[in-house]
Order: sequence, then C-alpha cells, then structure tokens
Amino acid sequence: MKQLSNRISETKYALDRLITRQKVAKKYNLSLEQILDLSIGDNLFIPPDLIQNIIIKEIQSIDPREQYPIDYFSLIEEIARFVGVETSTVYPGLTHNQLIQRIVRVVAKPENAISLIVPDKDIYYQFAKNQQLNIVTTDLTSNYELDVNCILEQIKKEDSKALVFSSPHYPTANQFKEEDVLTLAKETEIPVIIDESYVEFGKYSLVNQVQSFNNLTIVRSFSKAWGLGAFSSAFLVSNVKNIEALKENYIIEEIPPIHLLATNYILQAPYRFVELINIFIAERKRVIEHLRMLKGLKVHRSDTNFLLIQFTEDVKELFEQLCSKGIIIQTFENYPAFKDSNKSFLVTLGDADINDKIIMAIVEILESIL
Repeated sequence: MKQLSNRISETKYALDRLITRQKVAKKYNLSLEQILDLSIGDNLFIPPDLIQNIIIKEIQSIDPREQYPIDYFSLIEEIARFVGVETSTVYPGLTHNQLIQRIVRVVAKPENAISLIVPDKDIYYQFAKNQQLNIVTTDLTSNYELDVNCILEQIKKEDSKALVFSSPHYPTANQFKEEDVLTLAKETEIPVIIDESYVEFGKYSLVNQVQSFNNLTIVRSFSKAWGLGAFSSAFLVSNVKNIEALKENYIIEEIPPIHLLATNYILQAPYRFVELINIFIAERKRVIEHLRMLKGLKVHRSDTNFLLIQFTEDVKELFEQLCSKGIIIQTFENYPAFKDSNKSFLVTLGDADINDKIIMAIVEILESIL
C-alpha cells in the first residue's frame, strides 16, 4: 500500500505540472504547445528524434511475443562495466526515486529518524513521511555547501538511521565538495545515500568509493543527461548486504522491456551521448556568462542542467512576466525557506534555441521592471 502511495504521489506531481501549464496557457491566451516548462530539470538538449529513433529501432529488433528481450543479469553486468564496479554491488530499478525509496526502507524502520538537508528534493520528504520516519533537517551553509559538523552532530543527537541528499544538488545546482561528502561517510556509521541523478553534468562521481565505505550508497539515473525520460531506468551501487536485502524484498523483473533495450543501447555506445553532454556543458557556460552580465541577477555556479538564479527583488513579478511569454520557471514559495528563497528561481537549460529564448525573455523583462 505504501509503494502504491508513493506511485500515486509521483503521478500527482506530473498531473500538477500539466495543470500549471494549462492555467498559464488559459491566463495568457496561449496554446499548450506555446508553453515552455523550464521548472524541473528535464533533459531539453538531446534531440527528441534521436531517442525516438533508438526506441523504434529497438522495438523492431525484438519479437514482441518474447517476454524479456534482455535478461536482468546481463543488464547488471553492463551497468557494472559502465561504472567500473562489481556486479554484486549493483541493483537496477525503474527510477532513481524508486530506488531511493527502497534503500531507505531497507536501512530504516518506522519511527526511526532520518537526516535530510534544506533545501533538497521534496520527494525525499514524501518518502520519509510515507514510511513513518521522523525527519530531522540541517540547513546548507550560506554558500550552499554541506555543514558537515552540524550534520554529524545532528546524526548523533537524533540517532538518525540514514542520511539522504542529492549531489549535484537540487535546487542549488552545485555539486558538493568531494571531501565533505567523504568526511560524512568516514565520520558516521549510518547509511549515507547520495542521489547522483545529475552527476554527468558535474565534476566527479563517488560510485567507485562504495568499495571503500560500507555505509555509502550511490543512486544514478539515465533520465537526465541521457535523455531517456519516459523510457528511463536507474541503478544504485551499495554494499553486498544492502543489495541482497533489496533482492529479498523487491523483485527486479519489473523494468519494462523497452526501458531495458533503450538503456542497453546507451551502455553499449555511451560516447554518442557523451559528445552531446559535452556540447551542453559548453552551452551552459555561454548562458551563464550572458546572464551574469545582466543587472539585477546573481547566477550561481551550476554542475547540473539547470541554473539557480537570484533576483534583487521578490521573484513573483518576474515569474508572472515570464509566464506571459509562455515560460514557466521554478520558484520556492512552497519549499522550506532557505537563503534568499523568495528572490530565487530555477531555470532548466536546453539547446541553443531554448536558451536564447530564455535569455531574451529575461533581458526584455529586466528592461521593463528595473
């Protein structure tokens, strides 16, 4: 029932996004096709026809009467080869959110405390509430880094059974200092679960550190940098004990065959996508340089495919004017308050055309309100 509840939550989230687009379209007399939703960090730079061609090709390669065109152990072997770890430390899943939910359920029981940071992905809070965990939080530092000493003190004081956070981080866009994350793993014995779903845009991955830390779990996804989105899969790397517990509690034969095929295609030839990711990173640098020249904005460093930007004033007017141009950004009035959250917004980057559209829209709005 709890698993069903979490799936309903994710479905509701997608429905809420659709409702928001519909409201903006109606309010400003636009069609849904004119709405550009840049609020959530979706992949908007890999050409959709590239993924469509992969899906079509892979579907045509199988006999639809066969139940499993790829066996799951082969997928695990390919993932292990891809990231350079042992197969016994890999567990696949449909989404990174699903895997985080499952590993948390394995390492923490109802009424246990779980440590989260503020701000971070709202879905972690939903999982913790659904699993009846007691949530304790620690704020990021003023420059959006991990407050290592405070986190360690809180873990000890509250007897937390797990620590969960994203890095590269949502919504601040930065990847935390590697030494800070490793210090947390060294200085506490509780499970440290890191969501690296944006890691391909960052500077490093800790997936190869799992072998050195018995309490470290890394969750990765093919939905962000690789552009699979609706056809995505994910995986986590953890100690063998956790992997065995996951296998005992959950069946892995639930990833749809087409998701397996699409993932396998990427694993067989990742260089095709790495080139596109590198092009995007260069494009991200271009956009940041443009926006940093504008009066009234502070653009933070990004190790993701989105930017955290702070306006000199409350962001509500900027949000509405962007909506009038068919562009939806992410604001944080529904988040736990963090530094300048009322002046902050998140914007997802895409290809050059999408990026130029957001740059020009912001330029026009700033000229009218500043």
